[in-house]
Amino acid sequence: MEADDHPKPTLSPGHLDAYFREGLNEAASRQRVELDDPTREYLVQLLTSFSGRESLLTETLDDLMNEPIGVQVLKAMQAPPTRRFQTLKQLGDYSLYMTGFFADSITRTLNDEKYFIDLGQGAYRGAASALTRGGDGNPFRRLLEDLGSRFVHFVDLLNDVSERCFNREQDVLRLCDRFAATGSPRVAARLAQMGVAVGARTRFDH
Repeated sequence: MEADDHPKPTLSPGHLDAYFREGLNEAASRQRVELDDPTREYLVQLLTSFSGRESLLTETLDDLMNEPIGVQVLKAMQAPPTRRFQTLKQLGDYSLYMTGFFADSITRTLNDEKYFIDLGQGAYRGAASALTRGGDGNPFRRLLEDLGSRFVHFVDLLNDVSERCFNREQDVLRLCDRFAATGSPRVAARLAQMGVAVGARTRFDH
């Protein structure tokens, strides 16, 4: 029997949780990003829930690209409260996952990384505002607000975990494009390691 005929090992959701948690902890330590327990667990569950859903992701990406961000968010904001929260949270989750795990693919589409950053930031903030119960003291509301305000930081963390999973190298031009779109300190540091100096860039804080 050829080596390729052997069944490939699979990871259970529990093993994936542990794998992603370790990757996030290492990335947060390297990047010096503060990551509290609720946010870490939210990101772990996000990564686990999207794993193995490539076909669904492709269909959803096509849907998102067919309608401007403002139209999508406007429709969600006009929906009933429960639907508004769920839709905006899903848009935020999807944008974070796509930008964090598949940034290279996004840069080759008509809608670049900034599109998904704007979408994710606005969606998480909108989802947070839709949670009225408990007011500002609602811990999940604070978590969503943090995801919106530090969206690019979390994208950087997921970029790190993605490279850990796929072990891929990125070319200089693509990294330059990503820095121009996001102003990511992590990307700037990668470019510096490759001998490319970049100036300061303001993050997107819409």
